[in-house]
Amino acid sequence: MEFFENSEKGIYRRGLFDEEAKSWAQEIRSEGQGQNKLKSSQFRNYFHEFRRLEDVFERYKREAGSDTEQAWRRLLSQIELLRAKLAYGGRSNGGPLQSFPLFRQKMDELLSDAKKSEKHFAAVMLFLEAVLAYFYGLEGERNHEATPRGPQPQGRR
Repeated sequence: MEFFENSEKGIYRRGLFDEEAKSWAQEIRSEGQGQNKLKSSQFRNYFHEFRRLEDVFERYKREAGSDTEQAWRRLLSQIELLRAKLAYGGRSNGGPLQSFPLFRQKMDELLSDAKKSEKHFAAVMLFLEAVLAYFYGLEGERNHEATPRGPQPQGRR
């Protein structure tokens, strides 16, 4: 995925955090049927794994002092490990993400992009946060439609 209009200046591509993030959320939200839809808690669990990588990277940078390249190289192995966990979650013999190949593919794509550079890693984090926010918004719309609107007539008592 292309995140930047100008990566050297850190300028993100127009539409990345709104149109594209919303589109990803809609695609992920539409995967599965009824009770077999991706739950927000499942999505949030992987989001927290990405967030954990941010914390690990900050710790590696503190430990490395001025050698941020060393910290980055150490983080790459953690990103690869999360890709392996994602694959394990999608295993065919009952993994929690078995029914969500699109979700797994998109998360794997983001992890692959995150490995490109520190800037890409930061862009992935922002993009994933936007996708999750839209995902929650879509879930709220769905729940709102299922809830009766306005006062409901009361039966005789």
